[in-house]
Amino acid sequence: MKKKWSIIILGIAVIAAAYLYAHIDKNTYLYDRNTDSAELIGTGIPGNTEEITQSFTSIEDSIDGINLKATVFGEADHVDVEYSLIDQESGEVVRTESVRGSEINNNHFNVLRFQPLSGTKGKRYTLRLTESGTGDSTGVSFYLSEREGSEGLLKVKGQEINGHLAVRILTHRFDSETFVAFLGIAAFIAGFMNILYRMFK
Repeated sequence: MKKKWSIIILGIAVIAAAYLYAHIDKNTYLYDRNTDSAELIGTGIPGNTEEITQSFTSIEDSIDGINLKATVFGEADHVDVEYSLIDQESGEVVRTESVRGSEINNNHFNVLRFQPLSGTKGKRYTLRLTESGTGDSTGVSFYLSEREGSEGLLKVKGQEINGHLAVRILTHRFDSETFVAFLGIAAFIAGFMNILYRMFK
């Protein structure tokens, strides 16, 4: 009886651990996810009065941030990158955050957080990127893919561009696939240990 209760408690603990582990940052790609890194094109550094905008329709019920590929040019200690979400229906800026250029990981995807925004599923938004403190060879450049991606319009420095910004919209939520995979691995390990136990008992 004691062994049975131990197994039940262990099973509950594994399920609880799987549930916690399955809360992840889910990426929604706005560009073709099969695009090779070598195919991505730099946008150039937006000047202090210029901006880069990418429109999209949210397929998740919340937005927690973006995962954006960028390159840093020069000493960017005094460069600030502002990233904003604009509700296309109302025109309201619903979220705005900024990051110092020196905090950007050069030539990598960077996770940039928003204060969580809920009730976003099916709504259309514009992601706006602006910079301050830039120079002719100092600032942050972003990337775009010319392949067809999700539905949306990309504008770089006021010019409409064929392609999509190399950005993923982040939603921190429970992911059933991760949950099932964790339980599957746990079951495999438990089964393997049981076989070893029987073999060497």
